[in-house]
Amino acid sequence: MKVFRYLVLPACLLLSTTLTHAQTQLGQPTLDEQKAQIWCAAIKFVYDDTGRPNLKNGVNCGGSLKQLENSIKADSQKVYSLLYQPLEGRGAMYKGLGSDKSRLQKLTTEIINKLKASPSRKGSPARIQAVDALAASLNNYVENGTPPADVSSSLNAEATPDTSTDEATAAAPADAGPEENPNYATPAPAGNKEGVMSSLFAPIAFILALLSLVLFWLLRSSMRNLNTRMDRHRDELEKLKSAGYNVSTAPGGTFSSKRLTPELRAEIEKIVQQRVAEELGQDFDNSEDEGLGYVAAPQKTPAPIERQPTTDSRSVAQGFNAGSTEKPAPSTPATPPAPAKPATQQPAPVASAPVETPQPATPAFDNIAAAPSAYAPPAAPHLEMPIPAGPPSASPRDEFDSLVPPVQLPAPESYASVAAAPASVRYVYAKVPVNGIFSEYDFLEEAQHDSIYEITLDSNKPDTATFQVNPDPSVHAYAIQSAQYSLRDACRYPQPSGPVSYIINDEPGTLRKQGGAWHIEQKAVVHFE
Repeated sequence: MKVFRYLVLPACLLLSTTLTHAQTQLGQPTLDEQKAQIWCAAIKFVYDDTGRPNLKNGVNCGGSLKQLENSIKADSQKVYSLLYQPLEGRGAMYKGLGSDKSRLQKLTTEIINKLKASPSRKGSPARIQAVDALAASLNNYVENGTPPADVSSSLNAEATPDTSTDEATAAAPADAGPEENPNYATPAPAGNKEGVMSSLFAPIAFILALLSLVLFWLLRSSMRNLNTRMDRHRDELEKLKSAGYNVSTAPGGTFSSKRLTPELRAEIEKIVQQRVAEELGQDFDNSEDEGLGYVAAPQKTPAPIERQPTTDSRSVAQGFNAGSTEKPAPSTPATPPAPAKPATQQPAPVASAPVETPQPATPAFDNIAAAPSAYAPPAAPHLEMPIPAGPPSASPRDEFDSLVPPVQLPAPESYASVAAAPASVRYVYAKVPVNGIFSEYDFLEEAQHDSIYEITLDSNKPDTATFQVNPDPSVHAYAIQSAQYSLRDACRYPQPSGPVSYIINDEPGTLRKQGGAWHIEQKAVVHFE
C-alpha cells in the first residue's frame, strides 16, 4: 500500500503538467489540430499503460499532426507501426465521412477498439477500465471541445506481473512494463528482432548462394571451352609440323612408307613381284639352263661399270676381228672367277643394265658373228641374254628379291597406281575416349608415344569407323599401366591373372559419328599376354 501511495503523487503531478500543455488555443481548432490532440492523448496513455512514462516527454503535442508523427517514429513501443500507421497513415477509415466531427468520432472509435483488442489488456480488468476512461475523455473532447486529460492506467494496475505480449496493437512489446516497476516483467525484444532479421536475410542469402553456383558453373564452362580450344590449336600445330616434316623428307609428293601398315606393305610387295615377273616372264622359261650361258652372262653384265674388264673384252674382240692367227679369245669365256663378280656386285649393275649394256654389247656381238664359226656356238646364247639385264631365273631366290627395289624406279606410274588403291581408307590415332566419345580434334595422323587407339576411317562410309588398340608394342606398357583410365571405356577384356606386357586385338570396335564427335557403338575385344 505504501508503494501504491508513492505512485499516486507523481501521477497527479504529471496529470497537472500535461493538462497545461494539452490545452488548445482559443478559437476553433482545425481538423489536423484536433487529430493531433486525440493522438497525443492516446499515445501518452499507451506509454503510461506500458510503464514507459518517460517517453511522453518526446511527444510533440503542441505542433501539427505531421510534427507529432515525426516525434513518434522512433517507435520503441511500436506505437507508430501498429497503431498510428494502420489508422492515420492509410486514411482508409475516413472514406465516406463528410464532416469533421464524424471523422473525429471515427478516429476515436478505431483507437479505442485497437487498444481493447490487445490480448494482454483483455486479461486485466483494471487496464480495460483505464481504456474506458480514455474513451470517455476523447468523446468529451469531440463533443464539447474539452482537451482530453492524461489518463494513467498505473492507478489501477494489478500487482501480478503480465508476461503476455500484444502483437496486434501499439502496446504489444511493452505490456509487461519497465524494469524499475516490479509489477511488470521486462520483455525480450531481441528474439523478435532476430526472427525479423533471419526472415529478411535468409532469402537474400539463398539467392546469393544460387548466384554463386551459377557463376561457378559459367566459370567452369568457360575454362573447359578454353582448354578445348588450346588442345585443338596445339593439335593443329602438331599436324602442321608433321605435314611439313613429311613434305621435306618426301619431295615430289611421294607416298610416305610410314603410313603403310604391314598388311598393305606385303600386298604392295606382292603386286610389285607380279609386275617384275610379267616383265621378265620370257627369262623365267630359261631358268633351268645353268650351262655356258650362265657363266657368260654375268661376265657381260658388269662390263659397263668395270672399265678394265670392258676394255679387255673389246681388245680381245678387236684383236680377233683383225684376223690374228693367235687364239687368245678362248681364254675369255673360260675365266674361272667370272661368276664371283656378278654375285658380289649384282645390285649395282642391274639398275644401269637396261640403258648402257646393250649399246656397247651390240657391236661386240656383231663382230663375234663375223668371226669364224668356231666361236659361234658359245656366243649364240650370250648375244640375247644381256637384253633383259641378266637371267634372274639362274640366280637364287634371295638374289631375285634384291632385284625388286631397283625395278620400281623405271616405272613410277605403276607404284602410284598401287599406292592410290587404298586412298579411301585413312588411319588416325587418338589417346583415350572421354565418356565413350572420341573427339575429332584429338585425331593425329602420326602415332605418338601415348596414342593408344588406332582408328580406321573409310571415305565410302563417312558416318562409321572402326578402332582397335595401337599394334605398336611401345604403347602397350603405357596402356596397361593406365588400363582403368584408357581401356575401360572402349574395350572388353578378361582380367589378367599375372603380369602382362602385350595387348592382342581380338575384334575391332565400331564408332558412329554424331556432329564433331565419334561415339563408341561397340567396344573392341582384346586380351593380354
